[in-house]
Amino acid sequence: MTMWIILSGIIAPALFWMGYFYYKDRFRPEPLIKIGTCYVMGILSGFLCLKFFHFLNMFGLPDDLSIYMETNRWRYLLYNVLLVGGVEELFKFFPFLAALRFKAFDEKVDGFVYASMIALGFASYENSLYLVYMSGPEMLGRAFASPLSHTIFASIWGYAVGAAKIQKKSLWRAVAVSLPAAAIFHGVFNFLTTSPLLRIGSALLILGGWIWRIRIQDKSLKADKKLSSGKKF
Repeated sequence: MTMWIILSGIIAPALFWMGYFYYKDRFRPEPLIKIGTCYVMGILSGFLCLKFFHFLNMFGLPDDLSIYMETNRWRYLLYNVLLVGGVEELFKFFPFLAALRFKAFDEKVDGFVYASMIALGFASYENSLYLVYMSGPEMLGRAFASPLSHTIFASIWGYAVGAAKIQKKSLWRAVAVSLPAAAIFHGVFNFLTTSPLLRIGSALLILGGWIWRIRIQDKSLKADKKLSSGKKF
């Protein structure tokens, strides 16, 4: 029974967020095969990311960075930004490079869609490692919150690079700005969640990122509708 609960905690949130993002992209939806491919690539990127962290352990990186939570908070923040945020966002970004070659990638907002699906796969793999140690409200909270936070982090570089592709601008310039920004956002969020006093800050970060994403998506959807109806905008 416990295994079924854990599997539900992994699969149900992924399906929920997939359905939501697909609904938001309903005007010109992406092929389901591409959506599924990105989700699987996200799971693989999570697996490879974990292997990379194990590799870093051979060079002195501690298995548990929380040892610095009380002894050296600044080092803990730096580790979260450069290692946790930086490495995880980089591993999520690698499969996105393949998604950029999809023929269906023909709108700026598609960057949101494909980056989010990769992030959902990454979060699903991550949850498979953590949920076995949780139960009750803690398990439910992580099951739904982790996929959401990962998709918001990925949305930063997903939209920036996707927009650069559609507008035929420099992809690598977009990467150079957006990927570090996502890593910082990710690392600061992780840092804030470790303190009861600062946890409200982590919630506000995610809320701000969510509002930004919704506004961009809605703006893009309205533009597509106007374009389809032949109106100028």
